[in-house]
Amino acid sequence: MSRFWADAMFRSIIAFAMLLVVRPLPSVAETRVWTLEACIEYAYEHNIELRRQRLAYEGKEVSLSEAKWKFLPDISAGTDYSLSAGRVLDETTYDFVENEVVGGSSLYVSAGMEIFQGLRKHRELQRAKIDLKASANDLQVSRYELEEEVISAFLEVLCAKESIIEAIRIEEQLRVQEEKTNYKVDLGRSTELDLLQIKAQLYDAANDVHEAEAEYDIARLQLCRLIGVDDYNSLEVSELEPDMSLNPESRRPVSEIVDTRPEIKSAELAVELARKDLQIVKSSLSPVISLSAGYGTSYSGARKMVLPDSEGSIRYEPYPFFRQYADNASSYVSATLSIPIFSGSSTRLAVKQQRIALKDAELALDAARRDMENEVIQAEINAEAAYRQYLGAQEQSDYAEAVMKNISEQYEAGTVDVIAYSTAVTELIRARSQFLTAKYQYLLKLEILQLYV
Repeated sequence: MSRFWADAMFRSIIAFAMLLVVRPLPSVAETRVWTLEACIEYAYEHNIELRRQRLAYEGKEVSLSEAKWKFLPDISAGTDYSLSAGRVLDETTYDFVENEVVGGSSLYVSAGMEIFQGLRKHRELQRAKIDLKASANDLQVSRYELEEEVISAFLEVLCAKESIIEAIRIEEQLRVQEEKTNYKVDLGRSTELDLLQIKAQLYDAANDVHEAEAEYDIARLQLCRLIGVDDYNSLEVSELEPDMSLNPESRRPVSEIVDTRPEIKSAELAVELARKDLQIVKSSLSPVISLSAGYGTSYSGARKMVLPDSEGSIRYEPYPFFRQYADNASSYVSATLSIPIFSGSSTRLAVKQQRIALKDAELALDAARRDMENEVIQAEINAEAAYRQYLGAQEQSDYAEAVMKNISEQYEAGTVDVIAYSTAVTELIRARSQFLTAKYQYLLKLEILQLYV
């Protein structure tokens, strides 16, 4: 019998090995542990909104190149060839030729450029440079905003992960008490009602574990979507070891922080852009001086060469193509002065509108400074308040842990009933939940404060 089972097992192993050769087992996605810094760096390269912002910056680079190329003259060239039939003018005799097919061709090259237009092109070039700086600064603002979002999402994952651990710990404690209560029921030292109440709390604790796991998956999914990772199941985050204390002495003055923020730089560049737009509009009131030059030539099949003969008369011979091109060549140079006199006051009204836009940009800069000062001060206040809540929640959690330990010992000794034990469990769950919330809220406020200071 043993040999039979040995042969069967050997045949099964051989069949399984052949199955692996024919169709290998599907590979499991490799799990990667992400640090907060790795998430932020990965998001810089793969976040869709930031990539779009980077494309906007590249578009501003193209606009700057376009502004530089405007200083070069406009050059164009062209040629054509045509066939005419019927009544055609002979350019030699200025008589019409009847019933002939005549070929014609022309060639031209021209160039033109504005010499002066109130420094418009120079100011447009300056504006394009400022606009490129503004786009680079907007990109930096987007990076700050993305970093804040990644920090928040990363801490959400950590909080959800720790919530699973806490929920499992409570479930395990209740499962131990269930066994002990079941044993006490068998001994007649507890009632079935006590056991049912413990089972009810155990059921709630198991549901809390499932809910915590679902929240953990959702938090990972949101973090993956934010940083640009496709498979959230392969993402694990590393633990943080932050300094949980506040160090107000190491912070810079609020005014110094405000001056270095990219949001303020963006508002300052917006003022420069508005000022440059005003100068560009004013350029339309200046005279325009332009210079142009050109070269052209032509050929006509109806044209003939007029040649004198030895007898003093003239004769007509075919006019060669390239000979005509050389003989018919002409060139020109011209300068044009255009002085704007009246255009329905549209330019002057545009100047007034741009002056209003400049004042609005200056007011927006003042408002941005005040808003940034409020944000920095509020970030400090929020961090200090979250720190106090964190300390209070930690103390409350430690107290609930001590109460739970004492009540558990008394419940096992039979000096308190199951109601007291259930109440202690509920208070512990609530205290631990509040502690986790306060802890990660404080970490979030602290990280946001670090972005400012």
